[in-house]
Amino acid sequence: MSENTPGGPYGPGPDGPTPPPSSGATPPNAGGPAQPPAYGGGSQPPAYGGGSQPPAYGGGSQPPAYGGPEVPYGTQSSRPFRVGEALSFGWSRFKGNWLFWVLFVLLTFVVGAIFNADSFADAQEQINAAQAGGELSTLGATGMTFGSTLLQLIGSLIVSLLQALGINAALREVSGEKATWGTLFKVNSYGMIILAALLLMVASFVGVLLCGIGLIAVAIFAVFTYHNVVDKGMNAWAAFTSSFSLVGKNFGPVFLLELALFGINIVGALLCGLGLFITIPLSLLAIAYAYRRLTGGPVAAGTTASGPAAFGPNPA
Repeated sequence: MSENTPGGPYGPGPDGPTPPPSSGATPPNAGGPAQPPAYGGGSQPPAYGGGSQPPAYGGGSQPPAYGGPEVPYGTQSSRPFRVGEALSFGWSRFKGNWLFWVLFVLLTFVVGAIFNADSFADAQEQINAAQAGGELSTLGATGMTFGSTLLQLIGSLIVSLLQALGINAALREVSGEKATWGTLFKVNSYGMIILAALLLMVASFVGVLLCGIGLIAVAIFAVFTYHNVVDKGMNAWAAFTSSFSLVGKNFGPVFLLELALFGINIVGALLCGLGLFITIPLSLLAIAYAYRRLTGGPVAAGTTASGPAAFGPNPA
């Protein structure tokens, strides 16, 4: 057949144009619509953020958890501690922020002295009246006693509140945050702290009635009551009972630490009371460290018995 005849390979046929000869290859998607490229192909947009996934919550540029630790609360496993380790940690944090802690102890002493001054004055007035041969009426004596007792109760509550605020500052130090006067008063609930203080007063009074044995038990086992309120937001009763449970499960190291701190504070008191400006903050920091270790809370930089510890998880 001639190349110029109708119906040739490149010429129009009698019924229309003739397609070019096939080379044997089947065109893609023959007989159907064009398919889109597979997911992830060349025309797909890059992954979110330009190729890198955003960091998980708590990583990268996310702010650290409460207090400044790099590890959120509860992600570390709870484990016992050594007494020397807790004391070394407390001493390290005290040295790094000693002025704040000395002024805090001074504030506590001043507040306690203010509320006890009137009680001392009432007692002195009664002594002077007795020495002068005078007599105080029963009503007057009762009124002074009631006023002194009420004032002492208010003073005790305020001192207890300051103690809880000191624990708040100590927990922040254990988390790696330098305690300041601005963060000292940042607590979850002042009302629950006062309820916890009243509960501890009642428990201590009942302990005294039990020949003093109950008082010793409260002093040993209720040591973490304010920690539970400030750090975990527990109610007063739950904080009180949880402290008993936590100390009961870790009685050995907790008792040894409390015994060591008791001796250290006695030595501080013997030095004309000036040593208490060091031993009281040391006690708050060491107990807060022990609490966080036993509850699996975040513990940041400090100096342990085995050397400096970096921010982040406790070593296994």
